[in-house]
Amino acid sequence: MTRKKRQKRQIIPGLAFSNETVLRPADERDRMIRELADSDATLNICLTNDFAFKTASPNKKPLTGLLSALLDMDPQQIADLEFPDTFVRGDYPEDREGILDIKVHLNSQKKINLEMQLLSFPYWEERSLFYLCRMFLEDIKKGEGYRMLEECIHISILGFHLEQADRFYERVRLMKESGKVYSDKLGLRMLYLNQLEKVSEEEKDSDVYHWAKLISSKDWGVLTNMAKTNEYMQAAVDELEKINLDKALRYEYLRREMQASDETTIREYYTELGEKKGREAGRSEGREAGRTEGEELFADLTSRLIRDSRTDDLLRAANDKAFRSSLYLEYGIKAEDEI
Repeated sequence: MTRKKRQKRQIIPGLAFSNETVLRPADERDRMIRELADSDATLNICLTNDFAFKTASPNKKPLTGLLSALLDMDPQQIADLEFPDTFVRGDYPEDREGILDIKVHLNSQKKINLEMQLLSFPYWEERSLFYLCRMFLEDIKKGEGYRMLEECIHISILGFHLEQADRFYERVRLMKESGKVYSDKLGLRMLYLNQLEKVSEEEKDSDVYHWAKLISSKDWGVLTNMAKTNEYMQAAVDELEKINLDKALRYEYLRREMQASDETTIREYYTELGEKKGREAGRSEGREAGRTEGEELFADLTSRLIRDSRTDDLLRAANDKAFRSSLYLEYGIKAEDEI
């Protein structure tokens, strides 16, 4: 059946779900999402929405174009892409578990983890190293030689920048003090979407920059115009258009937009609460050093609880000193003799 042509009106993500909308009852918010999904309005689909990003990625053509830019490879060199299971399960109950956005086996010889995170995330360097090391070791079996270990690369597409970042796109390799490469088996890439306005004219000619602009675009018209000059980008936009033409996919896209708005609102609220409680904890010490330490400790706890979706525990910790102390111990923020 031919779908009726859509109206030209566009809905811009972020504006549709204000703080006032986020605070409405869940059933009312779901009704709003379904009404919009069932309408003829053209959604302003963005690749920063993880549902849209994952929907486009299984199409190997756009992923080939993106990886060729990020890995400095000619697209013709990417002959094969496989998609292993993206769930990383611990070998033991106490092991850390995590979900990666995209996991790819490239040309049967390189393993790639590609993650996108827009909101600030504590200890991102440690997180990326954790997944990189797990990926490096996950396929080797007892008794096999080390030569079986494949090259592994973790790629972070971030909406925030790490403290030591000095470029919009950075490569990290395992180096010796002499500056020579120790091993090319482990590598990291970081693409900072919030640094695109600061790039040099020379960098603007790079494929990585063009892909970063496509991913971060908030305007459907700009996105489609950019894709006209690149067959791999056009393939990505074609996948996004499929979302706009399917009510079920539109609903999932909008639901994820709402969840992102929820997370942003919760983070803002509890960050402000954490700063306030940190100041109070510091003042109780009666010294400037105590005030600063109190702010830092509670800010650290706030970030970790938000990361683990423990907002109820965070609210209790803000008002219950004993419970707050138990959380400091649980997360290793304080030692037992410091409580």
